[in-house]
Amino acid sequence: MVKIDDDLRLNPRDFAQLVIGSHQVSDELDPEAIVKRKLTLYLTAYYLAERFNSLQAQDLGAEDKQKQYQELLQQLADTKFSDW
Repeated sequence: MVKIDDDLRLNPRDFAQLVIGSHQVSDELDPEAIVKRKLTLYLTAYYLAERFNSLQAQDLGAEDKQKQYQELLQQLADTKFSDW
């Protein structure tokens, strides 16, 4: 069970750097394609962290906290950023 009142805010820059640092890109791609993929991944991670922080900051109400929290997590999962 998730404890809702924990403050789980992410630093978007640190999170994005962690994500791109842990992601491998094929050496077979040309340098521009590698950079575009890394940039896309960085921006996606950055804005996803911001969105998570925004959702985390919302007052979820005492009665349906778990259900509302799960719905917010599903919204995060459903949000997609298109690839270049």
